[in-house]
Amino acid sequence: MTNVLNGAGDRYAVYRPMLDLLGKSEGTDKGRGYNETLGYGAYTGGPVDLVKMTLKQIDDLQGKMLAHPKNKWKSSALGRYQIVRTTRRNIQKALSIPSSAKFDAEMQDRMACYLLGQRGIDKWLAGRLKIDTLLDNLAREWASLPTSKGKGYYSGQNASVSVSQVKFALAEVARRHNQAQPKIEVERPVVPDEVEKEVQKKTGLWGWITSILGGGGAGLAGLLGADWQTVLAIGGVALVMLLMVILLRRQIVAAHKAVSGNWQGADLRNQGLVLQNWKATTVTAIGCKALPYQDLYHPRNIIFDRI
Repeated sequence: MTNVLNGAGDRYAVYRPMLDLLGKSEGTDKGRGYNETLGYGAYTGGPVDLVKMTLKQIDDLQGKMLAHPKNKWKSSALGRYQIVRTTRRNIQKALSIPSSAKFDAEMQDRMACYLLGQRGIDKWLAGRLKIDTLLDNLAREWASLPTSKGKGYYSGQNASVSVSQVKFALAEVARRHNQAQPKIEVERPVVPDEVEKEVQKKTGLWGWITSILGGGGAGLAGLLGADWQTVLAIGGVALVMLLMVILLRRQIVAAHKAVSGNWQGADLRNQGLVLQNWKATTVTAIGCKALPYQDLYHPRNIIFDRI
């Protein structure tokens, strides 16, 4: 599974607006981005190339950061999304990522998307979580993001972006998510014109015949000197026959529509079965988990794509 929008080649294109906002709010994009560490290298002895390091090396580096005497924050945040050691270890364990894996840009994006999923962005996209709740959840994960009330979640730390900026990024995420969903347009079942014309032709012929018979019968009875009751009876019979033809015509058309509708429904069910089978068999690149289509772009599923 790849998270690609319009062939852009970005595995995390749907969530890129939030990832970019985090790069801004955490202050890493104005520095060395994916290679940035807490304090812009103040606790690592200067700049380091995080993207070339394994997760084992990252773990060792974060241990040194925590042990640095001037690290008053007692934080080991590093990378574009300033992920601390405890959080990184939890992600690594949850996803069974080996310590030999590189902490490159893709790995950092993957971990950040995992955290977005854990904080409920997928539930929000599905309409099962209010946006204010999502904002508060995200503010707990990243201190640089504001709560729904516009303030930082943690005391002593202010949000570096506004609520409107976060909502704007989330709106773009939602737009991309919706754009990526499959859309199947189905024509409304209708009675073919040739069938309708044939029904009208046949029922019209019956109406003409009954009219002739009814009118002719009544006229003949009049000529033969039949009393008015007989003439009226013959006309009534003809009228009943005409009504029966009209009702019959409606039944024929209705029956055809029902058959046509059933045929269309069966065709749709077949299409749905094919789509459902495709959903059920959509798997990740390493085949470790089958995912329905609507979950393809959810961060907690993206993480299974590559290890």
